[in-house]
Amino acid sequence: MLNFPQTHIIRVHNHITLNGERGELQKRRRLERNVRQSTGIAHFLQINDQLFADLLHAHSQTITELDLTNVNGISEMSNAYLYARATHLPVLTSIRMTSMELVTGHHPKRKNGIASTEFRSLFMLGEEALAEARHQMERDGGLRSPLSPSSAPVPIETDLLQCDHPEEPPILTTRTPNVKRLFLPKTHKRGNGDDEEPTTHVMLSKILAPLRELEVLDLSYWSKTDDMRCLQPLSNTLTCLILYDVPDLYHAVSNICHMGELRVLDLSQSSRDSGIYPRPVTTLNQIVCSLRKLTHLDISSTNLPSQPSSQDNPPRVREAVRSDIVGLQSLERRLKYLGLFNCESASHVREIPADVVSGDANEEQVITSLKMYKERAGLLQNVLNESYQLYRFGNNNQLARHTEALHLVLDAMHRHLADSTLQIAGSASLFYIIRKVDMNRDTKRRVVSALLSGMEVHMEEQVMVRNCCLSLCQFEIPQDILFDYSRLAVLLVTVLQHHNADNLTQRIVVFLLNSMACHVEGDQKVQVGSFGAIEMILDQIDRKHAANVCDDVMEVGWSFLWNITDETPINCQRFLEAKGLDLFQKCYEAFKTERELVRNMMGLIGNIAEVDRLRNQLMKDDYVKIFCALLESQEESIEISYNSAGVLAHMVSDGEEVWKTMTVDRNMVMEQIVKATSAWKLSTRRFINYRSFRPILRLLPLYHAYASQHWAVWALANLTTTDGEKYCAYVRDEGGVPLLEELSVNKSTTPDIRKLARTVLENIHNVEA
Repeated sequence: MLNFPQTHIIRVHNHITLNGERGELQKRRRLERNVRQSTGIAHFLQINDQLFADLLHAHSQTITELDLTNVNGISEMSNAYLYARATHLPVLTSIRMTSMELVTGHHPKRKNGIASTEFRSLFMLGEEALAEARHQMERDGGLRSPLSPSSAPVPIETDLLQCDHPEEPPILTTRTPNVKRLFLPKTHKRGNGDDEEPTTHVMLSKILAPLRELEVLDLSYWSKTDDMRCLQPLSNTLTCLILYDVPDLYHAVSNICHMGELRVLDLSQSSRDSGIYPRPVTTLNQIVCSLRKLTHLDISSTNLPSQPSSQDNPPRVREAVRSDIVGLQSLERRLKYLGLFNCESASHVREIPADVVSGDANEEQVITSLKMYKERAGLLQNVLNESYQLYRFGNNNQLARHTEALHLVLDAMHRHLADSTLQIAGSASLFYIIRKVDMNRDTKRRVVSALLSGMEVHMEEQVMVRNCCLSLCQFEIPQDILFDYSRLAVLLVTVLQHHNADNLTQRIVVFLLNSMACHVEGDQKVQVGSFGAIEMILDQIDRKHAANVCDDVMEVGWSFLWNITDETPINCQRFLEAKGLDLFQKCYEAFKTERELVRNMMGLIGNIAEVDRLRNQLMKDDYVKIFCALLESQEESIEISYNSAGVLAHMVSDGEEVWKTMTVDRNMVMEQIVKATSAWKLSTRRFINYRSFRPILRLLPLYHAYASQHWAVWALANLTTTDGEKYCAYVRDEGGVPLLEELSVNKSTTPDIRKLARTVLENIHNVEA
């Protein structure tokens, strides 16, 4: 990110692109001001030494902060360019970087004037930055910038050839004498040149020697630091020293204890293995006795707060504070902050001499740990595990900060999206936290988005996928996921493809898909169908059939197919093209006594029967015999019989001609439909939800198919009797009243049909009266 003299900050950000191959400037994306990189997966900007040196030189008198976090392409050659320009940065007070080339100065030898391969296929900074740089250069003395689009390029290599320069030009910190804050977390391993590197002590001494004003130093993740005597020149200025995940610090304790101005000291580790001190109680006592101004101390994942032993029991120097941690009993005053996470039982003791404590003893400590370690994946994973334990099993004290914990876990998952272990821990913790939070719409969206992103990036992780799906089950589906409906549908179908051997995950996914198919409009159903959901569900059902298993996956799978095809002809067609009718017949023959399964299957067949152009695919003797056999199925409810009669009612409505190829007689089928319908009680309440009566109303004027009329008018009479407030309006709004009035007086139909028609009209009149 670039931000020019108004803020005096240069931040290189991944929204800027460079292209050194053609040597001309192109603006690929708008520069966004004052935005740090915050995406969960690290994206790295590729920049170029020459352009970087130009920018620093152009703004050398105004830059106060330099942030090069996650930047690739800036090498030790930048030091040579800055040396050639005699660039100094007198007002720069803060440097932050994750790549060490600018401050180590170690690089392979190559001839001057020969372009390095790193200058090819690079990305390009925006025009705004370059125009500002050119203007500054012209103001400084008319030097024509090699970046100027209006002049022939003058490579900085030319400058290097024309001046004397040392074999290894001075490193960046020699040009920044007034820097007060230096952040050098060594997050990336060095390459094959490690054997040629000087020792860490020599390297750090070289970096720190010019910085006589340094107050804050972060050396997280460095190794082989030995005794850290390189810190000695900073003993009168350094107030904050961060040594997170620096191993074997027991060698450096003596020199650290000479840093008398320290207020903040961080010795925490990501793992206990690297935080072992030979005499921990004596060491901690030495630290607090030497560093009298200390206010913040982090010793998480170390053995420093251990209990004394016969070989490790230092005398108490003073008795100013009460502390059950022996090594801290010599403190002159309470600390403002103390990090005790992952220190066995240290955070559980009664007297802790600190105002704020990170640990795992209670909700407050866990919340503090989530805040303090949000950038540290190694520690954060353990904190999330503790959060899971806390919110699943509870604590001796009442838990009351679920909402705060929720947002902290979400933040952790966003920052570390690429870390599968952390995502698993976070998703497990979320599952128990969201149960206790009354989430508003925005928070629900944040949670759903976090879960979907985790699934998307870590689809191969079965535990992650299952955690996310289980958490999604706690939302109102589909209402809470409508904002990202398509994305979730794609992910769930993908889960079925990748995890077809995990029965529990399959059950959850099929349940979610079925819930998504309910209560949504046709467009969204079409979307789900277009993603291959129908074919995938049929594949899962086929697997169950092959294993001779009728379980939740099979039953809910057929329920999903019923819902996804409702009033959606294109999905009905997809079902047929995927040989769904063959699977229907196989499942019926294998599990005909499973009533819930049969009900769901017949609901689906009813949706197909309502589509004029597809209904002919049901005209097969084997299918019709199944439908007729199910007309008499009324053991617990009329649903199966009702659905079967509906399917046959639509089939016989097409007339005699289409039945000529069948061995089953159409008139016999119509008699069976009427017989079954006449046996149903009109007051029977139904477990069905109609959103339109149009497929039923189209059967009323078909006088050549009296059985179709009979089933249709019975359905209307039943629904307007049991739920008149809802369904009477459907009849009127969709033009059913004139059809019923005609049917009620037409002598060419049966007395039962006329009577049922009058019942519907009376129900409508009573509701509207």
